[in-house]
Amino acid sequence: MKKFISLWLVNAVSLWIVDYFSSAISFNDTMAVIVTALALTVLNSTIKPLLKVLSAPLSFLTFGLFSLVVNGFVLWVAFGLSDGSQIASFGSAIWISILLAIVNSLINKVMGD
Repeated sequence: MKKFISLWLVNAVSLWIVDYFSSAISFNDTMAVIVTALALTVLNSTIKPLLKVLSAPLSFLTFGLFSLVVNGFVLWVAFGLSDGSQIASFGSAIWISILLAIVNSLINKVMGD
């Protein structure tokens, strides 16, 4: 449970940082960031592993690049599940998922995880 809450907080901070630097996503208020981060954390823990397994042959054929589409899809769904959050397009979701991965890595490095 502690790991889940840690992931949730890291996702919330990452979304807030990426929102500050990108016009492709927006949030109405802080609660929208928190709810979107919760949806993203739950989807990353449940749906994303299943999608990765199902798309493994396609990821293999594209040398792993299709995993970017899977990440973008999960982010796009997370934004769709939360009120008060908007994402410009599916293409934006792919780019934002790359930025989130970078920011998440930096935050985890600072936290020592």
